[in-house]
Amino acid sequence: MKNLLNKSRLSSIALLFVIVFTFSCKDDKEPVPQGNLLFYTNYTPEKYDRIDVIVDGKIMGSISETAAVRPECNAQGSAAVVSLTLPVGSYAVSGKRYKGGELVGNWKASSASVTIEECKRIRFVE
Repeated sequence: MKNLLNKSRLSSIALLFVIVFTFSCKDDKEPVPQGNLLFYTNYTPEKYDRIDVIVDGKIMGSISETAAVRPECNAQGSAAVVSLTLPVGSYAVSGKRYKGGELVGNWKASSASVTIEECKRIRFVE
């Protein structure tokens, strides 16, 4: 009888160990839903050398060429397009325009919503 109780106790401990080990190996991090923000401009090149793209107060990239056409969703970043993949949410976006190293214009912060697996295009206009 004692031997049977010891075996039962050992089996319970072994089962508990297997359960704890199995669940501790599980990756608890779910993928964060993301979307795409694309920035571009139709400014004529004579009016700027670069446009800094600012998201939530941080410079996230620069535009140094005028986009010939509206960029496609998920376009690669280039001199004419700043492409950002960000977690779903709302962001404050703005831009600063420079010519000859001098700040010559800026865009006031506005809100941009990033939605799951979609893109939002933001064009800096004259």
